[in-house]
Amino acid sequence: MAVTHVVTFSWVEGTAPETVEDIRTRLQTWIDKGELEGLVAWQAGTDLGLADGNAAFAVSATFTDQDAYERYRDDPEHRSIIAEHIAPRIATRTAVQFAH
Repeated sequence: MAVTHVVTFSWVEGTAPETVEDIRTRLQTWIDKGELEGLVAWQAGTDLGLADGNAAFAVSATFTDQDAYERYRDDPEHRSIIAEHIAPRIATRTAVQFAH
């Protein structure tokens, strides 16, 4: 059974667009290495501002199964990007993982 992970962020006030793009680039570079067994699809980007109340940024990833999601979640490079670049800038975060 496939698993999709969706996470949204709003950034602390004063977070520059260049900082957000740096975060997206770091994540994309990690994904592009192709080392994540079971990753089916991955996207990330800044909200387009089409509706009030949206989060500022989102990541969506689909995996072949729960084990593949957990490898992604626990990957040391992923954890490092989160700890060093994302977590210090988060105002709010929401996430969901669902099977399909």
